[in-house]
Amino acid sequence: MKKMLFALAASLTVLSAGAQIGKAASEATDAAKHKIDEKRADSEAQKSGPVGKAVNNVKSGYHKNRSKSSADKAKQSLKNAG
Repeated sequence: MKKMLFALAASLTVLSAGAQIGKAASEATDAAKHKIDEKRADSEAQKSGPVGKAVNNVKSGYHKNRSKSSADKAKQSLKNAG
């Protein structure tokens, strides 16, 4: 009976770690997508007039913040998995 409980606890731990790794991968993907969108907005800002520049700079700042947040969440998920 104790062996079964130990095996169950071990399998739940492995499943939990797998879920955390999956979450970390998802957050890392989100961070990369936001980084791409940030660079795209920077590029558009250079090509735009004053209003477009302001709009695209705001977009760039938003994506920069979201990218950093997603990267931090990915790091935390990996720490939680270990």
